[in-house]
Amino acid sequence: MSLDLSRSEIDLPDPLERVEEALETAGWQYDRDDDGTIQAVAETKWGDMGALFAYRPDPSAIHFSMTLDVKPVAARRAAIAELIMMANERLWLGHFDYWADEGVIIFRYTFAMLDRDEVSPGEARAAIAAGVSAVDRFVPAFNFLIWAGKTPREAIEAVMFETHGEA
Repeated sequence: MSLDLSRSEIDLPDPLERVEEALETAGWQYDRDDDGTIQAVAETKWGDMGALFAYRPDPSAIHFSMTLDVKPVAARRAAIAELIMMANERLWLGHFDYWADEGVIIFRYTFAMLDRDEVSPGEARAAIAAGVSAVDRFVPAFNFLIWAGKTPREAIEAVMFETHGEA
């Protein structure tokens, strides 16, 4: 007789429950589909962006992504890739990707779930905050590159400008 230890046999925690708690704390609207994927509305200073959380058992991980509301132009693909590389050098958590087949730029973060059943609410909140911060900071750079014809260097320098104090 063999013992089946599949998820249906054992009452293991849902790996996305803490993510839902973090989304509620952040005030994001979300919905879980039949596959268990969480679709959310990410509120940024540049408008609402689509967000997604999905659990994958092998390798055990939770994937978080936010789709930027910019319209990449295929002719600028090399410049977009260079700008993504420059932006990623400035991020502590997560990274940007360009999915050419879908024509989208996304922010991504993956929670490794090896030897654990769930993320902590603080860890989920930190990833959400990192995503919003990255989008808030770098969406203008992508728009400068795509629509204003700026070089990747010009676009990144424009968004890295910070003021100190009051004028």
